[in-house]
Amino acid sequence: MRLRKVLPAAVLALACAAAVACGKPAAAGGGGDAPAAAGSMSLTVGYTAIGAAYSDLYVCEDQGVFTKNGLDVKLTLLNSSSQLLAALASNSVQIGAGVAATTAAGALGGVDLRYLALPISNFYVEMWGMGDITSPEQVKGKKIGLSSPGSLGDTAVDAWLKDQGWTDKDVQKTFLKSTPAEVTALQSGAVDVIVTQPPTGTTTRNFGAHKITDFTKYPAAANAYTATASWTQANGPAVEAFVKSEVECLSMLHKDKATAIDSIRKHSGTDDPELADAAYTFFEPLWAKDPKVEPTLLAAAFAQAAAEKGTDAPADVTTYIDNGPLQSLRADGYIDSLYKS
Repeated sequence: MRLRKVLPAAVLALACAAAVACGKPAAAGGGGDAPAAAGSMSLTVGYTAIGAAYSDLYVCEDQGVFTKNGLDVKLTLLNSSSQLLAALASNSVQIGAGVAATTAAGALGGVDLRYLALPISNFYVEMWGMGDITSPEQVKGKKIGLSSPGSLGDTAVDAWLKDQGWTDKDVQKTFLKSTPAEVTALQSGAVDVIVTQPPTGTTTRNFGAHKITDFTKYPAAANAYTATASWTQANGPAVEAFVKSEVECLSMLHKDKATAIDSIRKHSGTDDPELADAAYTFFEPLWAKDPKVEPTLLAAAFAQAAAEKGTDAPADVTTYIDNGPLQSLRADGYIDSLYKS
């Protein structure tokens, strides 16, 4: 297992612009270092925020599951979901986890992507606020702290605004670039509420904030594992090993709370056992057992991306989905076997 790193925003932005302009991703390689041969079992997996949502990756790393399945994986924290496309297109990461609506915008721009797994199919963020704001209705006209445009929190707020019958003009979105900056802004009074994933929001109780609502009732391809088509075609065994590892680690999250909480405490930005337990309680019902990519959710993501770009959504999004490795594991009885006592 290799050490994780944070990819610079400027490098990713330039890479994305070049890749989209060319209409195709860079040649297959290994984590932005020296190019790797096709069929390499070394890969970099990018994720887009600190929090318990990525506990599947944390457990796979901590429990040696990637290694057991023949993979040499480096986990890389990206600065935002909007940078995930750039990292994939430049081959700085080979598989990335993030909001499908954001990567779909890149697919509409010419980057050929494949969606490999969807471990969470709902928005998994909460709204926390200060003072006398105790209900979602009271947020109208208020400042909402978010990390970046196109982030999970941003797209969740859009779904919530639509459900409320509101528009962007009914709130003041404030983009703060990072989750820690959201917390600081809430504490200082620069924003009225923030939207973030557990356990980050829960930490704000320490200075008097309280939970207003969460967004889990809204279905979404919110945490989709994505790769370029060229990389998946050239690295079939690595894709299969990654999907198998993902399924195994999801089963560990469901079956072994203590192991899950240990990884949450290690990787999610808080060592507090109470906060880690709260985060686990929030996410456990949301983690899939069979993380297949649902065409209806991906179609909704493409429709949102197309509307924002002023273009047409594809009539058939199944061409972007590769559920093949999952189908094989399901047919072989492997997924079911993980949940037998």
